[in-house]
Amino acid sequence: MQLSSYRTIPKKLNFLLTRRHKLFLLVLFFLTVFLAFVETLGISVIVPFISVASNPSMLEQGRYKIIYDFFGFAQKNDFIIVFGISIIALFFFRSIYNMAYTYIISKFSLGVYRHFTLWLFKIYFSIPYRSFVQKNSSEMMQIIGGESGRVGSLLMSLLQIFSELFTIILIYGFMIFVNWQMTLVLTAILTVIIIFVVAVLFKKSSQQGVKMTAIGIKQSKVIHEAFANYKFVRLRGKENEYFERYETTLKESAHISIVMSVLGSIPRNLLENTGFSMLIGVVLFITWRVGSPESIIPVISMYALGLYRMLPAVTRLLSYLNTIAFTQNSLNNVYDAVMQETDEEGSSQLSFEKSIQINSASFRYITGNEVLKNITLEINKGESVAVTGESGVGKSTLVDILIGINKPNSGSLYVDGIKVTNENIRSWRNKIGYIPQSIYLFDGTVAENVTFSSEFDEERLVKTLKMANIWDFLEKNNGIHTLVGEGGIKLSGGQKQRVGIARALYNNPEILVLDEATSSLDHETEGKIMEEIYTVSKDKTLIVIAHRLSTVERCKRRVVIEDGRVAG
Repeated sequence: MQLSSYRTIPKKLNFLLTRRHKLFLLVLFFLTVFLAFVETLGISVIVPFISVASNPSMLEQGRYKIIYDFFGFAQKNDFIIVFGISIIALFFFRSIYNMAYTYIISKFSLGVYRHFTLWLFKIYFSIPYRSFVQKNSSEMMQIIGGESGRVGSLLMSLLQIFSELFTIILIYGFMIFVNWQMTLVLTAILTVIIIFVVAVLFKKSSQQGVKMTAIGIKQSKVIHEAFANYKFVRLRGKENEYFERYETTLKESAHISIVMSVLGSIPRNLLENTGFSMLIGVVLFITWRVGSPESIIPVISMYALGLYRMLPAVTRLLSYLNTIAFTQNSLNNVYDAVMQETDEEGSSQLSFEKSIQINSASFRYITGNEVLKNITLEINKGESVAVTGESGVGKSTLVDILIGINKPNSGSLYVDGIKVTNENIRSWRNKIGYIPQSIYLFDGTVAENVTFSSEFDEERLVKTLKMANIWDFLEKNNGIHTLVGEGGIKLSGGQKQRVGIARALYNNPEILVLDEATSSLDHETEGKIMEEIYTVSKDKTLIVIAHRLSTVERCKRRVVIEDGRVAG
């Protein structure tokens, strides 16, 4: 990981964080500085207390006498008792403050995670459909649920770095004050170790972070594929292949975790060993220079306490930097996801009284050839239109443009002569009931699957289910509360399709669009469902996409698509 790559972290965080987050970060910064001050004060008062308690005559001269006289103590023992009680009170305050600080910083980190997760979820529902279909669902789930959490860890590490850094600086300053020569020697040795850690370990950690993201995507993909094709996996006996693929990702993930654990332990072991060696070296050096061991006891005590607190702080500092190296790839992924092209949609009203027009529309996906080529089509209100053609000629793409999910690369969609834009697209979609070829039902009740909500108009829902000709079946079960199972596994193909029809009809749309909605059904079931659709759509505009002519025989007009164009 190059140093230049770390310089983008503040810029990306500045873009991703809200104003409220930044203000909270500023407050946390001052809380962090105060924490460092309290930690350092807790260490710096130990040596003076031991010195005064072991030799009360020190209160008769120097800075101790100034403090003694300032508070007006009459007895030396009184001063020592108050001094000791004050230190105990300071330690209790430090513990309480530490816990409160940990709570606040953890809450902030989880709040940022929640913000990013929700933001990314919304963004993926705002990107153009042509971009969405090019994405891998496992990758999107990993970014929403996994990468955003690691960005929270990165932020938490940054804040903890400030805490440890200020503590180190204050303790270091105190050690400089006591003996600047020896402190500079310690600095030189520690600097060599830190340079090694930064140069070698952080690069390795950054590489592991990239690998962990890729493995997370692979794990999600294996599980998603296995469960989505459960029946075929069992039928063909492919379970072991999926088990082996998943086990491989687990082994890779475990390997990275082990590597990160080892990398994380290296700074601690190096610093602790060096610290103990330096402490012994300090004793030998000062004994050699001063000659009287008794005179160096306070200095040795100070260095022992200073190193006792500073070395773990340096270790944690390096650990947090290591976390940043590991999670920077997650920050990059979240940043790239947020920077995607999105469509800002308004709620301007759009009426439909006359006709729908597609003028000179052409369309191509991000990767691939042109699907639609300069198509012009007009559909009058109340008309029933069949759009037919061979598979792959662009029928479904034409539907996506008609219902406002896709936008043509050139040309436009008009309703009553008014162009459909981002400002009025929601109003247009609200007029459409859409029945796709594959009806996906989530694990819930019929009511939830039809309305996409836990709150609904029960009377309107029952009426809609009757129109879809599925109420008789539901009445024999639990009515609108009948559970469908994940993917509608508890229903037959025809029943799933009828739930899809009810879903399309629930909001009483003006336009009903069927996109190969019955192609997967047998002829008898298809005939019954199409009869029901023609009945419920008699006062609506009906657009039927199909490649079987028997499906659309009752439509008043037929439009044939050939090679992305309207034939004839």
